[in-house]
Amino acid sequence: MKKYKFLYSSLFALLISGASLTSCKDYLDVNDNPNYPVSTTMSALLPSACASTIAQLGLYGDLIGDMWLQFTTQGNTTNQYNTLCNYSLTVTSYNGFFTNAYTNTLPDLKDVITMSERDEAWDYWVIAKVLTAYNYHMLADLYEDIPFTEALDQVNYPYPHYDDGRTVVYPGILAILDEAIAKCPQAAEKSSSYIETYDMFLEGDIDKWRRFAKNLKLKVLIRDFEANKDAIQSLLDENDFLEDDCAFTKFEDATDKGNPLYEYNIRQLNTKENIRACHTLLEYLLRYNDPRVANLYMPTSASGGKGEPSEIYEGLPCGSKPETSVIELVGSSRYLQAYDDPVYLMNKAEIYFLEAEAYARLGNVAAAKENYEKGVKAAFDRWKSTAGQGDAFVADGGAYAFDATSEESMMKCIMTQKWISYAHANALDGVFDRNRTGIPAISTAATVRVSDVALERELTPGYELGTLVAPGSSVLQPMEFPRRLLVPSRSSQYNPNAPVTKELDEPMWWQVENGK
Repeated sequence: MKKYKFLYSSLFALLISGASLTSCKDYLDVNDNPNYPVSTTMSALLPSACASTIAQLGLYGDLIGDMWLQFTTQGNTTNQYNTLCNYSLTVTSYNGFFTNAYTNTLPDLKDVITMSERDEAWDYWVIAKVLTAYNYHMLADLYEDIPFTEALDQVNYPYPHYDDGRTVVYPGILAILDEAIAKCPQAAEKSSSYIETYDMFLEGDIDKWRRFAKNLKLKVLIRDFEANKDAIQSLLDENDFLEDDCAFTKFEDATDKGNPLYEYNIRQLNTKENIRACHTLLEYLLRYNDPRVANLYMPTSASGGKGEPSEIYEGLPCGSKPETSVIELVGSSRYLQAYDDPVYLMNKAEIYFLEAEAYARLGNVAAAKENYEKGVKAAFDRWKSTAGQGDAFVADGGAYAFDATSEESMMKCIMTQKWISYAHANALDGVFDRNRTGIPAISTAATVRVSDVALERELTPGYELGTLVAPGSSVLQPMEFPRRLLVPSRSSQYNPNAPVTKELDEPMWWQVENGK
């Protein structure tokens, strides 16, 4: 049996640099229980798998989502994320998703499953199964066709077969989730010692893991809505979803122990100038006097001058880098980041919006409206400063009141507010949703703003608030949007079973056409 990496002392720094992972027991400060020797190894592997699950998701997942959904853009005096803003990705871009999952997370989860079967520790088994499904789901959404049936098979290492996403991977993910759900009664009968410490997401609560598995199941089913209508309706009828955050929050204000993006962008790069507010989301929030703007962006350094309001928010154009003589860096808002920002597998607002979408497409207007409003309120309630303020926005006549005129109008309401809710909360899922539904749409207007006067915010003629714009210097056509990550070079070049690399803007089977 191989020697296992228990926990990683500098997890995020090592993942960022691409170095091999070594012991990091100190990272999560998890202590083994000497009185429970049966699960000693599992108790080390499970938190390790939890941490590695969010390492890339909380770093590059949020970074990609924030910039592609146009919450943020590159600062105009730095160059760290230019290629990301302008979609200039290659087969060497963001390979950590692929390599981390197949090298660390999935093998560790497989071993937890094997050990828990041996010891009949079914609580560990259920958690490991659901996290396995989640990791495969993330990989399939990023790459489409991935190693699945042979992924962890030592017989075929290092050349696993790539399985078709639609016919093999997604059905396989659903099967894993069904297995986990079916085993939950046995898992709930007894709780392993200290499981609440070793489970970094839901503290060993099997009831919550069962419901989260159903959240994930709905998310996968809705990618092929027409084929899965009956299954979706049955899942809704069960009304057994986790309507709460599923997030990793075990962060500390110390080097390599904080939120992954914060560690990289703020602590490691030692600059706060890279990530700035993007006009696209900022102008939407300002137009509707949405108070969440203060939770996402910092007022400009130029705020509070004589005769000016005390707080001014200003964004930069998406993807382009205006000359500092046109928009000075101090004249744009920073994106707020903190060491303790959670990394979400799914947030409370997201599941409400997912339910709202399902009901809207099934023609249940009342249920769609109810869950839409719950989603908007949950997105406001994420922060103490705006808790309770969502009620006024969704009330009749409110800025975000539900439009039940048609399925199209309902979907536009739901997906627009869901888009906003992804800011600072698993933004990568918002990229998947945009590609799946075409909302937000892509505007033919080249920019969001034509006025540089903060008090006279003039939109480009033809631009509709809540739509994306073509970023400056994009390698794609103006109405095109990234649809996938490219299969990593270490696989595409050396694994004879790897598929032919597809173009960045080629839609996957569950995505709408570009610009829709």
